[in-house]
Amino acid sequence: MGQLILRLLVVLNNEKLDSTNYHIAMTLLNHYHNITTLSITEVAKLCNVSKSTVSKFARSIGFDDYFDLKDAAVFIENRFQNDLNYVSNILSSIERLGTESYFDAIIKDIEAYKKQIDLDAINRLASDLLNYENVAAFGLLFSESAAIDLQYKLAYNGKFIVTFQSDIKQEEYIEQANEDTLIIIFSNSGNFLAKQQLRAGTPKKNVFKHTKAKIVAVTSNTEVRDYPFVSDGIYFPHQTDIQTHAVLYQIIMDMLVSRFRYYRKLGQVE
Repeated sequence: MGQLILRLLVVLNNEKLDSTNYHIAMTLLNHYHNITTLSITEVAKLCNVSKSTVSKFARSIGFDDYFDLKDAAVFIENRFQNDLNYVSNILSSIERLGTESYFDAIIKDIEAYKKQIDLDAINRLASDLLNYENVAAFGLLFSESAAIDLQYKLAYNGKFIVTFQSDIKQEEYIEQANEDTLIIIFSNSGNFLAKQQLRAGTPKKNVFKHTKAKIVAVTSNTEVRDYPFVSDGIYFPHQTDIQTHAVLYQIIMDMLVSRFRYYRKLGQVE
């Protein structure tokens, strides 16, 4: 999924149905495969708005202008040669090997994590959730879905944390965060911590070098331990080539929230 698609979906998920931004985003998505050939005049006509409104919209979702937005619309399957992407890894595997193999991969990874689980790491993060008033959780695409899920699960238990689907808001929050903030990063590959994953050439991500927040990673990449800005982590293994982290995230979060409840009750008793 490209940067433009992500940002247009964020608009749909957050803007009012009758807003101009919602209308433009929906129109662009409905004509997505034609954007690369459409001039700003043609897009303005499609959306029934002025060219200046299209330019303003492009800037509001993080592009320099309409032409920058247009460049981001080029759709190439596995554009950044990431063989772990959803279509290439999971869907292609199911189509090639069948559902039995997919279930086997999930079971293998769950069993491996069960054997290698670091309960101390989960306890440390649960304690941090209790002690930090300002908490955020972020990820990209399916990892952001895990962050949203954690937000809801903690809310059920009286702990309210921040998350954003917008990559722009995520970076702003991380860069501006102070020492009183805990940020949980969901990233199976760990690349969220080091790379601009949706940009051509995946340039380095420098935002974590500027943050003062405590960063805790939930990842399968143990090399993240060596990142100077990562304070702690929950690490899980992969026994197969199938990316099962969406399932493993759920297990990790349930245990994390359970331990948070334990520590909170312990504090109330004291």
